[in-house]
Amino acid sequence: MIDNFKMLIEEACLRGPKKIAVILPHEESSIEAIDEAQTAGLAKGVLIGNAILIESLLKKMGIALSRFEIHDEKDANRAAEHGVELALSGEIEIILKGGISTNQLLGAALRGPHNLRTGNLLSDVFIFEDAREGRCSLTLASDGGVNVAPTLKEKIGIIRNAVTVAHALGIQNPRVAILSGVEKVQPEVQSTVDAVALAKICSYGEIPDCVVDGPFALDNAISKEAARVKKIESPVAGAADVLIMPGLEAGNIFGKALVYYAGKDLAHVIVGAKVPILISSRSDPPRARLASIAMGVLLSTANKAS
Repeated sequence: MIDNFKMLIEEACLRGPKKIAVILPHEESSIEAIDEAQTAGLAKGVLIGNAILIESLLKKMGIALSRFEIHDEKDANRAAEHGVELALSGEIEIILKGGISTNQLLGAALRGPHNLRTGNLLSDVFIFEDAREGRCSLTLASDGGVNVAPTLKEKIGIIRNAVTVAHALGIQNPRVAILSGVEKVQPEVQSTVDAVALAKICSYGEIPDCVVDGPFALDNAISKEAARVKKIESPVAGAADVLIMPGLEAGNIFGKALVYYAGKDLAHVIVGAKVPILISSRSDPPRARLASIAMGVLLSTANKAS
């Protein structure tokens, strides 16, 4: 099982390099990310955007132009569409967001007759190193970047995608906690009602090789002591590998709290498309960006195997 970002990157290096299209790498952080990934043996970069600007940045940063394949597409939407075309043709295996907005990138991935849809829901899964209560492992959370107010059916898709990522990390039977603000079912709190339904549906084998339960408040999902005090008995209580958020707002706030209050690095990947889509923020530190690329490499390998 992969327990930390160092192990994640090392494992991905054994499966790389993968061809990665970077959409609008018009700032140094995007160039740094793909250059570092290429140096590590994770990636072969295909840079799609304003070629004059990209070449100027490479020269400014002292990076040889010959290190990358550069495709000149000045329009943001067209650059994203070109990345999708390369993915559909098999010329690239992962898409990485540069200066383009997440909405623009996903719009290009999903619209029109030639798109990256697979029939599965797209969702954002983020991963962070977790040392709570003496454990040393990676914890996953979803969704914090794509689905605003997911329906029950969409939450099943979110769980399925998160479990796919957990399996890629070597967590064979991940414990999935459906989160709410409280751990008891309250009819007026829809997320608690959904949690019971999701646990029941998954108990019938809807999503193989995982254990799903809820509702949980955050404390009793991740702390055995909190679960003990509140007398919550569940194989997931206090030991969750995967945290499923009630909606995008909760997921986004939780993720940013991990970064800005807890000092955590997050690796993000959008799952459910024909290729992994990476939406690292331009403000992410290099270690987090490299871990996101490494996660994309693992999932790209898993997609081919399936």
